[in-house]
Amino acid sequence: MMNETAFLWISAAWVAAVGGCVGSFLNVVVYRLPAGINLSVPPSHCPRCGHPIRWYDNVPVFGWLALRGRCRDCHSWIPVRYPGVEATVAALFLLLFLVEGASLGGNLPVRPVAVVGGLTYPELLTSELATIVGWHLLMLCTLLAASLIRYDGHDVPPRLFFFGAAVALVGSIVWPHLHPQPALLLAGGPTPGAVDGLAGLVVGVIFGVVGWKLFDGASRPDFVWASALTGTILGWQASAALGAAVLLLALLSKGIGRLWTPWRRIAPVAWLTIAATLWIIFWRPLTEMLPLGT
Repeated sequence: MMNETAFLWISAAWVAAVGGCVGSFLNVVVYRLPAGINLSVPPSHCPRCGHPIRWYDNVPVFGWLALRGRCRDCHSWIPVRYPGVEATVAALFLLLFLVEGASLGGNLPVRPVAVVGGLTYPELLTSELATIVGWHLLMLCTLLAASLIRYDGHDVPPRLFFFGAAVALVGSIVWPHLHPQPALLLAGGPTPGAVDGLAGLVVGVIFGVVGWKLFDGASRPDFVWASALTGTILGWQASAALGAAVLLLALLSKGIGRLWTPWRRIAPVAWLTIAATLWIIFWRPLTEMLPLGT
């Protein structure tokens, strides 16, 4: 029989591998979506010589290392950013697997459930933890893709957020446990999750509109979308804390950008990506420290 430690290591390796594959797909999204190119057709190919990339050369990170960073056919340089994104997303998957999954939700506040005579604090099932990890990874990957598109100097197409927004709204209604920190203490059924999601959406949009007033024109639309998505998934409490922090960071970044031009390429949505990741990791102690409701 396999012991728990071995199973944990094998699971962690599998999760990281899946994250690397998702990172490879994000590279495609970041390159093709702003250009209006289909995400699946044509298959991955060298942008210089046009030769399709062989499947064994397309293995995240390791394919780039095996090729020594050059196309197998025309030997043109493959930017190090491609394996960098793959490794970053793999690390992000692994991080959330360990912080949320392996810890049995130890980073999360415990969602109270109203019952006759008071409150109960049920433990999360393994299946519920898995959906929470996937829920948060969907948000962070969407925010990361938006950050990279903006860093490249392109407008972020709103359709980048459509899938995440649909999942966020439907998921809130179907699985209230996806919101460890409820907006209100309500009885069972779909109502609590719907209230959690909508409250977060409203607060996210409010901070997005404030950002619209403060930021330069290019960053405005994607920050509204990103803020709304983050609020719907993490709830109004996280949205309020993150919104205030990101607005401050973005304003400070704008001031630094006047002294060091490259800093200007860091968009507000990038700060939101970093802040949301940190919030998820330290969610429980942050809720205990900040007076932000239930």
